[in-house]
Amino acid sequence: MSGRPSIVDPALTRLTGVLLKTAFRQLFRHLKSPAGAFVGLMVLGTVGMGLMPMIVATQTGALDEIKMYSTVTSAIPLMMLLIVAMAVYFDIGQQITELRPPELQFVLAGPFTDHQILSYRLMTLAMTWVVSSCLMSVFALPRAGSYLSAVLAIYTGGMTVTGLTTLHAFSKPILASWLRTLIASTLLGSVALLLISSLPLGMTEDGFSWQTWLLSCQSSPIGSIMTLPFEPFANLMQAPIGFSMLGWFALCVAFLVTVFGLCYRINVGFAEMAVEGVSRKKVRIERMRSGQFGRVKKTERRSTWKLFEFPWFGGAGPVAWHQVTFTIRRNGTLVIGLWAIAVATGLGLMIFQIFRPGAIHPNFREWSMPIAMAASTYLGFLLTMSQPVGLAMTPKRLSWFRMLPVHPLAIVLGMLAGHLVLLLSIRIAFAVVAAFITTRGLGENLAVFQAGCALDFAYASAINLVTAGTVLRAMPSGTPDVLQGGRTMLYMFVLSLAMVPSFIVAGIAGALAAVTTDMDREMIVVAVGAGLIAFQPLIWWLTSVFFRDRELFQAD
Repeated sequence: MSGRPSIVDPALTRLTGVLLKTAFRQLFRHLKSPAGAFVGLMVLGTVGMGLMPMIVATQTGALDEIKMYSTVTSAIPLMMLLIVAMAVYFDIGQQITELRPPELQFVLAGPFTDHQILSYRLMTLAMTWVVSSCLMSVFALPRAGSYLSAVLAIYTGGMTVTGLTTLHAFSKPILASWLRTLIASTLLGSVALLLISSLPLGMTEDGFSWQTWLLSCQSSPIGSIMTLPFEPFANLMQAPIGFSMLGWFALCVAFLVTVFGLCYRINVGFAEMAVEGVSRKKVRIERMRSGQFGRVKKTERRSTWKLFEFPWFGGAGPVAWHQVTFTIRRNGTLVIGLWAIAVATGLGLMIFQIFRPGAIHPNFREWSMPIAMAASTYLGFLLTMSQPVGLAMTPKRLSWFRMLPVHPLAIVLGMLAGHLVLLLSIRIAFAVVAAFITTRGLGENLAVFQAGCALDFAYASAINLVTAGTVLRAMPSGTPDVLQGGRTMLYMFVLSLAMVPSFIVAGIAGALAAVTTDMDREMIVVAVGAGLIAFQPLIWWLTSVFFRDRELFQAD
């Protein structure tokens, strides 16, 4: 018997199997309950609605003439290069060393080598990526050689990206900090320079084409060299089932094995990095639950920024002041940065249009304000859904608000300010960009903008209604479990239902305006926004009733 330990320990392999069985056992136990069955049906329905149209379109050939799918499939090497550059720059690979706290008691406390612990982490990642690859491959069907080719390409490509970022993370004990930073910055800077310098290649007779830009960037002399290691994955996806697919698959596997072989070669001190990763993960989860995103700050400082006092307004003023102050102190840097980027982008587009007339498509310029409002709605949804502001604050803080000597309706009105200050800031930033290039009149643009602001009021009101009337939260408290993602999806579903009455009233108002004004677009948009606002007092009153009558005590 050799004294050299094996690279895979049987105990850790058994632990991986036990964790997998436990996850399925917990899932089935939850599905047996009515609430769990409902969540499961919602998840299956959501996934099915997302995948079925793509499958039908692939079988009928409805997407054959759409350039986007062929471009995305052909530009896989460039996309993989960009993902690797960003992952290395932000040091995403360090997350592979993050073990869950319960795993520390067995994995790090046991007599396992760094290589064996790395093998355990890779096995768990490999099993997780199988499900993701099978789902993502459906969206690649229109241009893939076969479903099997798409699955193999996405699986090996994803694991290769993981291996490259992990390789950079494992270099931390070997390379100096400045050298690692230099490598990461150089890689990302080179990719950014490649993309920016290739912008003129995207110009066509009809204006700028992002499909032409990506393909030309990838096929340029420098782009061909930089994306060469990732070409086999694109070829594997486009290869039909046969010997060519097997050949490209063997090449992709060889590249993957080489990358992970280098990870094992330089793997030093994995146990120490795992302990550090657990601490980092705990801090990140706490920051997410408190509404803070981004990197963990190494030094904390107390803000001295102070907002002017609001009028009393029946008690709603002080509550709104608290919410606005809380939100700006937490997201002030984001808001200021977003406004700065908006002004710079708008000026850049305007100057670009002056020197290159017609470069921006006329249809895009005409619809720039509606597009900006749609984009700001999506971004606002992502950034505010899990923010602990308004009635989505922790029960401990809500109990304090309930003790205020003011009417519950005043508290509900004041609580709207937390979400609105962030939503309207995002809305204004996108509107500034559109204002620089739009060809529509001021009246139409203002009408579209006020409709977007009215939607923000309806969305903030719906969040308060759902969080006051139910125990659902976008970011659940307590220890995460297998159904945490399902609860989040259920929250989103209930939130969308809470906005249906507002949409119905807005639709009726828009229809009446269309009939009475002979389809005047400006008046229709104004009527839709007015309908959204007009229905909100009923939502606010209902929310105040829930907030007054519902018991807020629950474990944080």
